[in-house]
Amino acid sequence: MKKVALATLAFPFLLTPAFAFDVAKNKAKNTLPYEVKTQEFRLPAGIDENGIIDEAKLGDSPYAKTVIYGSKLVNETTRHLGPQAKDEKKRFAGNNLSCSSCHANGGVVPNQSPFVGIYARFPQYNSRADQLITLQDRINGCFQRSMSGKPIPANSKEMRAIMTYMQWLSTGYEVGAKVKGQGIPKAEFINRAGDPKNGKKIYADKCASCHGENGEGVLNPEFASGGDYYLFPAIWGKDSYNTGAGMYRLIKAAQFVKTTMPKGDATLSWEDAYDVSAFMNSQERPVKPNREKDFPDLDIKPMDMDVGPYNDGFDENAHRYGPFKPMLKK
Repeated sequence: MKKVALATLAFPFLLTPAFAFDVAKNKAKNTLPYEVKTQEFRLPAGIDENGIIDEAKLGDSPYAKTVIYGSKLVNETTRHLGPQAKDEKKRFAGNNLSCSSCHANGGVVPNQSPFVGIYARFPQYNSRADQLITLQDRINGCFQRSMSGKPIPANSKEMRAIMTYMQWLSTGYEVGAKVKGQGIPKAEFINRAGDPKNGKKIYADKCASCHGENGEGVLNPEFASGGDYYLFPAIWGKDSYNTGAGMYRLIKAAQFVKTTMPKGDATLSWEDAYDVSAFMNSQERPVKPNREKDFPDLDIKPMDMDVGPYNDGFDENAHRYGPFKPMLKK
């Protein structure tokens, strides 16, 4: 495993009068040629807010069985598709995280990247690829980055099951509709760079009791008899997400942390969320190769993408830690 070095914090040295992120261009590339409706968040009958499916309500049809299998793949990913899978050919995930490590309770919690309604929103534009992608593409992006593994074959039993589970969670939503509570809440920018040194203190005080002193997580002692591999997932080290994951970028990580952590008591300030995320992502983790090819349209390359090329004059250290307000195109 390669190491991710902790860079020295510094304010950006502006070499040109350009700015890093063109909001108007990004909006234009995401524009759809129809009116986008917004619908209320709701779960289909047969699943509760904890992501537990009442199998009796679903029945035993091929569709129902596939939904149930898809739920298991999402909630116990490593058991079926990761390092713990009995069939070595199905070890697509490279770590022991589950989809539920980011998409809480199997993707049924609003404002925590839920899957509810997601089936109706693809294909969609993706700035990382600078093209339209399918939902299968998006799932495999997670497997290659957050799961630090390799793609699932598009027509495999496993991909069909995950897609069917997401389609079921999207039942009743109009094609193209947004859902209240989709994604995670919008980030707020702070007026300084993220501070890993302060983040280390916050981590020790607020995070280490669950995720471990060294970010190693807490294993599920009952894993052999069922359930997820981790009670609390590893957030750095060889069994965590790699540097290509969205969670490795500071703004995205701060959004997630601010919204969800500490679990059940998400009370961190935005400053604390940026700092603890900066600390977390300055630790060692698997490195995703060829990240310089991500986000080929440099005008809409995310401000927190810490690998060039750039067209704005801010260096990698500035893009890694901020501050980000000066990077917005006026």
